[in-house]
Amino acid sequence: MLTKRLRLLIFIIGILLLLTACNFPGAAEEPTVGQEVIYTSAAHTLIAQQTQAAAGTPIVMSSPTVGANTALPTVPMVIVPTATPLAPTNTPLPTNTPVPPTATPIPIPCDRAQFVSDITIPDNTQIGAGTTFVKTWRLKNNGSCTWTSGYALVFYNGDAMSGPASATITNGTVPPGSTIDISVSLIAPTTTGTYKGNWRLRNAGGALFGIGNNADQSFWVQIKSVAPTPTPSPTSAYTLSYDFIGRGPDAAWRNGTDNLPWGDPQYDGPGVAVNVVNFKMEDGKTYSSLLATYPQRIENGMILGKYPAYTIQANDHLRTRIGFKSDCGTSEVKFQIRYLEGASEVTVGEWTERCDGNLTSLDVNLSALVGRTVQFELVVIAVGSPNAYTSLWVSPRIER
Repeated sequence: MLTKRLRLLIFIIGILLLLTACNFPGAAEEPTVGQEVIYTSAAHTLIAQQTQAAAGTPIVMSSPTVGANTALPTVPMVIVPTATPLAPTNTPLPTNTPVPPTATPIPIPCDRAQFVSDITIPDNTQIGAGTTFVKTWRLKNNGSCTWTSGYALVFYNGDAMSGPASATITNGTVPPGSTIDISVSLIAPTTTGTYKGNWRLRNAGGALFGIGNNADQSFWVQIKSVAPTPTPSPTSAYTLSYDFIGRGPDAAWRNGTDNLPWGDPQYDGPGVAVNVVNFKMEDGKTYSSLLATYPQRIENGMILGKYPAYTIQANDHLRTRIGFKSDCGTSEVKFQIRYLEGASEVTVGEWTERCDGNLTSLDVNLSALVGRTVQFELVVIAVGSPNAYTSLWVSPRIER
């Protein structure tokens, strides 16, 4: 029994001696690895790991063995490359949104007009049979080409009412988007009734065009020709001494800046001085002979006619009626009678007229001027904004 225990004790002591001998000085040591070797190994290892990661192969990493005295065990490290994270399931994936087609711009025709308004003679205006009148339309150039002096107003069909076959619409230019007033002188037929004439425009190349989306519609003038009412004439008790209508062509006519011709122009913007017959006035009556004096169509525009000299006789009276043509709207003007004697200009009287359906009768006693030679002036001055002021004198005259 003792022998067995003694043998076991000796065995254990022997084992301990062997283990102790490994730590004695002089025992063999493992070779030390240099830093260059460690860096080179690490670089090779990193390259290998990148290659494995790109291929999707798990990367196994071991703790580096520095020496025999390293107490840490070598533990394999496995790195599994992860896939690119997917978008959250609640994020909607982009869809192909349809792109609306781009609208193709529609080209604007070169020549096209738009009717704006009737400046004179609205539809179904009553005009005395045989009366000369001026029809004016306001048109807008809504095409893409500029109208020039080569463009013209032309009669298309219907009742020509003694109008011209064509007439130039402007001496300048009418750019796209601009408006222009186009006038034509016509005569009401001598037979009473309703008459309508259709008109269009013609470009410099001779092509006709008009109004409407396709520039193929006419604009028109439509009147009712009626029997005229005779102008009141002086009774046998009076003698006609001076006729302002008959002497109209001899007078010097002007507006605020320019001289004006006697007669009916194609365009009445600068002013008009002319004899008209069988015109229907604002009182509803048609008169056989009138003096039309339309002021220049600007703010406070005017017209003045200076007549040849006349020597006043005893019992002379200047008589007339003043007012507007029918359909005068909101017209308002000042009628004046003046006279020149040498270098002096004297206003005999001034009368403000509004479109109210009535005419004003004038009877100016000239007895204070008996024996004096004077030049009479008939003047009309617009009040306020420009308008189609159709101011008229009914048979202006001096009689005794």
